[in-house]
Amino acid sequence: MHSDSWREMVSKVSAICVTGQFKRLQRELEELYRRAGLPQPAVQAYQDALLSLLAEEDEPISIQLH
Repeated sequence: MHSDSWREMVSKVSAICVTGQFKRLQRELEELYRRAGLPQPAVQAYQDALLSLLAEEDEPISIQLH
């Protein structure tokens, strides 16, 4: 992956992770996952909140592995 692609990806992820929307969604998901007895509810909630908000982006992040 080119360094510009990495920078773009990190920039988008960072911008999402500092928003109140992300933090609220993560807390809500973590509580639901904890109640459901899922393993590692904090990690799963973080991943799912991030994926959800990334999916809402106008320009998806393109990751190409070589």
